[in-house]
Amino acid sequence: MSGTALLEKPREAPLTTAPSEATPILIVVRPSSSGMLRHVQGLIKYLPEHSFHPTLTGPDFIRDRPGPIADSRAVKTLRAYARDFPLVHCHGVRAGWICALALRNNHPWLWTVHHLLMSESRLVRMLWRWIAKYPRIVMAVSESVKGGMVQGGIDPERVEVVPGGIDLGRFEQLPDRIAMRLQFHSPRERPIVLCVGRFVQHKGFDIALQAMEQVWQAFPDADIWLAGDGVDNKRLVSLSLASSKPHHIRFFGYWSAVEELYSTADVLVAPARNAGLGLAVMEAMACGLPVVVSDIPQLRALVQHEQTGLIVPKENPEALAQAVVRLLKDPAHAQQMAQQAKVQSERFHIRHTVERTVPFYRSVLGKL
Repeated sequence: MSGTALLEKPREAPLTTAPSEATPILIVVRPSSSGMLRHVQGLIKYLPEHSFHPTLTGPDFIRDRPGPIADSRAVKTLRAYARDFPLVHCHGVRAGWICALALRNNHPWLWTVHHLLMSESRLVRMLWRWIAKYPRIVMAVSESVKGGMVQGGIDPERVEVVPGGIDLGRFEQLPDRIAMRLQFHSPRERPIVLCVGRFVQHKGFDIALQAMEQVWQAFPDADIWLAGDGVDNKRLVSLSLASSKPHHIRFFGYWSAVEELYSTADVLVAPARNAGLGLAVMEAMACGLPVVVSDIPQLRALVQHEQTGLIVPKENPEALAQAVVRLLKDPAHAQQMAQQAKVQSERFHIRHTVERTVPFYRSVLGKL
């Protein structure tokens, strides 16, 4: 189950209206295993409720890394596919690059950006600005993602915020905690601290590893699990090996059935230095898993301190450890906050994202 899961072309999404009444939409995305994947899956699942018939393309011909030959082929392929659709909706920078090359101003399309655009390279920033010239509408999944785009030189008037979300249906029936403990060969009463997300510096997983030194003073047998992958993998492994208890640190890689981890752990920590959406926090809250997050705007928008989780100063391993220890020592209070979070998680439903996306589709189609 571990390993990178790529976004594959799904079967046609079921329609809630007759095909003749549904407007076809072409959704374009590169291979993905991140929150972008789940966002696209949500569109495919729920757009038919609004009389749109989505078709997915891109992961079968858009490469993760740019290359003149592969990109040239991708441009030709997308251009041919787009002829059969009145509107194209692309997701992420790689798909945006291919769409901009293929469609320019000659075909109506929208561009959604999912991750923080944080490059300091002038060339990369010029690329972002060039892509943003062509879509009829540019969307960001959060205010912080929009802020990164604006810092990169994209006109703020061009960017609409359509908050991303999660499919709550995925978390309605959770795996049994005891059964999952057995499957993961983890003792039933062992405390487990969980981190989920891309292994990149702004996620702050190195802070979580530092915090465990203090957690181990109170709970010597506690484990920390890290689920994800990314460019920071090697550094995190090195930090783990240099810790006082490397045998209590477990790396999962990308884990597609992430609900198994949420059901097994005792607390999710998100000590991010910056965040685009806070997807793991949303999912953990929907699963009734207590959360500790850093005090940054995007996570503060998700968690109410002392009501639905705990918020600690960022870049502060000691404060993070104290919050984790507090939850582990008082599981009743931790679960009380977690249950309040679960009740409030309905606001994260991807259905709301789809509902806010549809008017932009109709606006563009109405101007054709």
